[in-house]
Amino acid sequence: MRLKDRVAIVVGAGQSPGEGMGNGRATALTFAREGAKVLCVDHNLASAQETVDLIRQSQGVAEAFKADVTKEGDIKNMIADAHGRWGRIDILHNNVGVSLSGGDAELDDITEEAFDRCTAINLKSCIFAAKHVLPIMRKQQSGAIINISSIGVLASPPRFSAYVASKAALDAFSLCAASEFADANVRFTTIHMPLVRTPMIAPTKLYDAFPALSPDEAAELVMSAVIDQPKRVATGLGRAGALAQAVAPGASEFVLNHAFRLFPESAAARGTDASVPDEALPKGPADLARKLFAQVFSGVYW
Repeated sequence: MRLKDRVAIVVGAGQSPGEGMGNGRATALTFAREGAKVLCVDHNLASAQETVDLIRQSQGVAEAFKADVTKEGDIKNMIADAHGRWGRIDILHNNVGVSLSGGDAELDDITEEAFDRCTAINLKSCIFAAKHVLPIMRKQQSGAIINISSIGVLASPPRFSAYVASKAALDAFSLCAASEFADANVRFTTIHMPLVRTPMIAPTKLYDAFPALSPDEAAELVMSAVIDQPKRVATGLGRAGALAQAVAPGASEFVLNHAFRLFPESAAARGTDASVPDEALPKGPADLARKLFAQVFSGVYW
């Protein structure tokens, strides 16, 4: 077992309603299967408890904890709960994040409330979780903090300005904090996660044309970060996107702009009624163009 006797906190260990499994739940199950004791944190306690029940069915050790991670008090209590139960914290996995379902939108439509919500969940929560766990890890002289960023930071897709900005800021925070705590043997890793087939995207059939990781594959990316402790983890597609931005920014902008116009925002992504999200898309030549574009420029976040 690669994580035998370690203690892990998974923030965002529940999942959205629907078929399949979310990233956080898959990671919590993987950690437990590898021998870790896992605190499963979510704003929806029932969903976190479902994850715990799945872990216990396989004789794993886990507890559920309810937290609103936009509030420092809840974060402080989350850290104290894990440390009080098991006496140490080896892994903090910040998986929680929102995008279109949290109110992110095209730039001329985004609201101040939505922007604040995206940054509070995607950035502020991770900073304050680190603030409260780092004294424990410093005392232990060991620890791993895994922050889920996005392939969008590398590829700069349209329609996700607040989300990508918050994740880019999280990348910068991780680098700064890593320098502060390197001598305490605390390692920060940023994962530029690509599209993953979770319940949140399942209703949008258009995404079937795009390559995506399974939740188990995403969980294994997180495991590799815990074990190998790289500064960053990215897929080949993400690295290609970053290279395109650096070498041919004009061409990259052209491709992204055309993708933006071909693939309108879906109801499923917004978190609204997704029972017929794709029927609203024009058929005929436009539908063929979208499918061809998806195959030629295989990617995420269109």
